[in-house]
Amino acid sequence: MKHKIERYAPPGINIHLEIRYYFTGLLCAFLYSMLFLIRYSNSLSKLYGWVGNNRVILPDAVMDDFYLILDSCLLGFVIIAVAVLFLIVYHYMYHYQGSKSIYLMKRLPNSRELHFRCITLPLTGAVISMLLAVILLFAYYGIYIACTPKECLTPGQWQKLWSVLL
Repeated sequence: MKHKIERYAPPGINIHLEIRYYFTGLLCAFLYSMLFLIRYSNSLSKLYGWVGNNRVILPDAVMDDFYLILDSCLLGFVIIAVAVLFLIVYHYMYHYQGSKSIYLMKRLPNSRELHFRCITLPLTGAVISMLLAVILLFAYYGIYIACTPKECLTPGQWQKLWSVLL
């Protein structure tokens, strides 16, 4: 595994440190996205009241819209996707530091090797980050639709989300 991942990075760079930072960022973004569950739980509890010892849905109770509960919960993944794109610039600059590995890269028969080593891992990281955000978006939407009482849902939640995002 060690040699395979280093094939996609500039020669001599500490790629394992970059990967450790990346996964730490993903973990933080995931933990931040869990705020959705807290917000959802709070909104859901507002739908109910107590009648004696029984918990019942309040008359005319309406659940908050999905996009309001979601708010910025997935923003961490977007920040990571943008941040890893800045690694492209760092990878290019790295070739001109220290041992000047740019001279090694210019001697290679494949002239695209420099670009391949500077762009591949950051783009892969950005795509993975955004893919995780989309997966969590669908998961949170599924929780919202499945766990909210049907009589408390307002129609068009998915359309409202996209109208806010776009």
